[in-house]
Amino acid sequence: MAEGSRAGTKDRYVAVVDQDKVTDEVRDIALKYDPLNQTPGEQGFHVTEDGQLHIEDHKVIEEHRIVQNKIPNDAIEILRLPAERGELVHQYGPNGFRLYELAAPVEDRVVGLLGPNGVGKSSALRILDGSLQPNLGRIEDPPAWAEIVQRFRGTAAQRYLEKLEAGEVSTAYKPQRVDRIPEHHGGTPEQLLARRDERGRREQALEALELEHVADRRVDELSGGELQRLAIAATLVADVDTYLVDEPSSYLDVGQRLTMARGLAELAADREVIVVDHDLVTLDVLADQLHVVYGQPGGFGVVSRPLSARRGINQFLSGRLEDEEIRIREQAITFREDPARRAREGDPVVRVPSLTKRFDGFELTVDPGTIHAGEVVAVLGRNGLGKTTFARLLAGALSPDEGTIEEEVAIAYKPQYLDPGFEGTVGTLLASQVDVEAAGFQADIRGPFDLDPLWDEPVPSLSGGERQRVAVALALAREADAYLLDEPSAYLDVERRMALAGRLRRFASQRSTPCLVIDHDLSLLDAVADRVMVFEGDPGRRGHGRSPEPVREGLDRFLASVDVTVRKDARTGRPRANDPGSRKDRQQREAGEYFASEA
Repeated sequence: MAEGSRAGTKDRYVAVVDQDKVTDEVRDIALKYDPLNQTPGEQGFHVTEDGQLHIEDHKVIEEHRIVQNKIPNDAIEILRLPAERGELVHQYGPNGFRLYELAAPVEDRVVGLLGPNGVGKSSALRILDGSLQPNLGRIEDPPAWAEIVQRFRGTAAQRYLEKLEAGEVSTAYKPQRVDRIPEHHGGTPEQLLARRDERGRREQALEALELEHVADRRVDELSGGELQRLAIAATLVADVDTYLVDEPSSYLDVGQRLTMARGLAELAADREVIVVDHDLVTLDVLADQLHVVYGQPGGFGVVSRPLSARRGINQFLSGRLEDEEIRIREQAITFREDPARRAREGDPVVRVPSLTKRFDGFELTVDPGTIHAGEVVAVLGRNGLGKTTFARLLAGALSPDEGTIEEEVAIAYKPQYLDPGFEGTVGTLLASQVDVEAAGFQADIRGPFDLDPLWDEPVPSLSGGERQRVAVALALAREADAYLLDEPSAYLDVERRMALAGRLRRFASQRSTPCLVIDHDLSLLDAVADRVMVFEGDPGRRGHGRSPEPVREGLDRFLASVDVTVRKDARTGRPRANDPGSRKDRQQREAGEYFASEA
């Protein structure tokens, strides 16, 4: 990436060049139509000795969008960067991603990072744990630590970086990909924690993160949620100054997310913590203060000044950082309830009979119910109660032991875990299974799910969030009587989760087709659902799926089962968990309203 400013303006622009997409045609267009190349003595886009298309840092101007508009793909993007916004911390090579500003840990506090995927949150964590030395944008002549520290003089980041350089800061990092833990650690959770426990907190960690019942089980036999809690426990028993925790809510149900948040805060009470997460309810509980990270995914990222957790989340949702007077998004993300949608009831489409399915040591029973045309039914409950089993029964992937599924109802199913086995491109995958030239696909799927930037990418190279978008799009592109999506929010950031909620609602309404959505993100479920189907029981032993019921009644029932009260924020409408024993918590419990709106 390169940047520059046009004379007489305050705006700066960045050129993001994807060298893998630079064809001969792209190169010729860039050289021919670059406005600087048409001016004697100036040089804009040019080809370097190693054959790469390049433009100098300070020369990018708004008029370079002519090049972006003329090329046949997205190899070049010209983006406006907020003017004079902080210090350039790190740049990944010429025309590469840039990170501006840096969050710093605060003693006895949990500091949150909130922002879309691809804007540098993980890069910030790598700098803070010492695995990435910032280059201040000087790729050919990287600065020494003394100069790096001087750049941040007078800030909390300066003090932290000074200690990091001197080897006076120790860190423990909880990685995002907890599914890889069995590849590196054998034995049991008890044995893993015993090896890492430097604080004498092993038993406390097992209890706080609800791992006691699997302490003697083999690590490679643990579920995704159990691996997540084990990774957090293994991080927090290390005797270090700073804990860096990347996406701790993945794979956890709503109850486990809040238990994890409070357990993490308890175990790290006297330490510094930086946490990255996309679940707003969890982050609201976890963070004492918060930095919004914004920018252009894959192009640049800017770390905001610290805010309180509530103000930070609300300003992130509004799309405007008030103190810095920066608009980070054109439109606000809203959670306002549409009363009309709660009352929708079309023709019956899916009739769920009374069902029973038994496995070794586990039994699932499901009450009869009806799913109607055009409605979205949220399926929620704790892990281990049979929600995915129910989905597989409806989709025909499993046969019930009691009850009969209507075979004449075609259900398109997106499974919980995404299979990366396909080796071709995204476009080839979609074209092999659906009619990608159909007008409905172009209007309802390709555009709304932003598939064009991924179309020519190999499926194995996609990130988790990109793979999720493709999987959801593929399911919805199929001709079916109903659609069933298992954990469609996994790996998606907040913006894409809420965009997904809106797209699912429009899809169901416009097609007069029901959608069932299994997920753990309370914000998403509240935004998307017309009705809810609650699963109760004893995780891992017995599950019971109730008939669909109104949203408020179902959320009350579910939250009571996990012993949590939630209120909707008066300003944004987003769900917020109450502190146990707080005045609002007590009031809602006394009224029997586990899910309520603020006055």
